[in-house]
Amino acid sequence: MTLFYYKLKSIIILSFCCIFFYQCSQNITEREHTQDNILNKELFSKILVEFALAESAINLNIKGVSIQKSDSVYAFNPLLENKVRKSQYDSTLIYYTRHTKEYKIIYENILVILSRLEAKHSLVKINTINK
Repeated sequence: MTLFYYKLKSIIILSFCCIFFYQCSQNITEREHTQDNILNKELFSKILVEFALAESAINLNIKGVSIQKSDSVYAFNPLLENKVRKSQYDSTLIYYTRHTKEYKIIYENILVILSRLEAKHSLVKINTINK
């Protein structure tokens, strides 16, 4: 009878260890797969900047077109221009919603880039007015 309990105990421990190691290997595989589909910080920042600029151009209607023609005139597609699949972009967004500290750094970087573009544009505007 004690031999039976010893075997049962060994089987339970062995089963637990197998399940544990299997789960660990699955988590590692998932992380590796997910990282392959995540855009690097520089490219993700560039795309977000381009989306912000595209949205601003549409909202300001810098080309002065009617609302009916705005879709064809303002045909911005930062994903296509940077050869990024929508699934990569979506995976990256999901990743950064789970890693908010990293996303905050990217967001602050985007604000710096947009501020520099605004300052550069303002400087050009001032120089053309002074001439």
